[in-house]
Amino acid sequence: MIPGEGVYKMTEIFYPPAELARILKVSERTIRRWVQKGDLPALRYGRQLRIPMSAVEKLGRPVANGSSNSDWLAKCRATRTMMPLRGDSVKILRQIRLDRAGR
Repeated sequence: MIPGEGVYKMTEIFYPPAELARILKVSERTIRRWVQKGDLPALRYGRQLRIPMSAVEKLGRPVANGSSNSDWLAKCRATRTMMPLRGDSVKILRQIRLDRAGR
């Protein structure tokens, strides 16, 4: 467990980096970079890396110290967190891109 993190419940879902990358539609390398930087808490079981769902949910929440509504990355993270784990996200992402283009 990463120092400073709470205790995780046994019933919590844990994802390997490859599966989480597919869900969030980012590269596996990006997931590993977020873990290395400390932006995404993770657990190690031997050489395996597992990311708890609670950490993924926190990833999409905007930072309380001034993340504005125009912060495109925060909008993407928040939208991805609200999306179902499986399903078509094309409409949602298209709307985000249109909002961004309208700045």
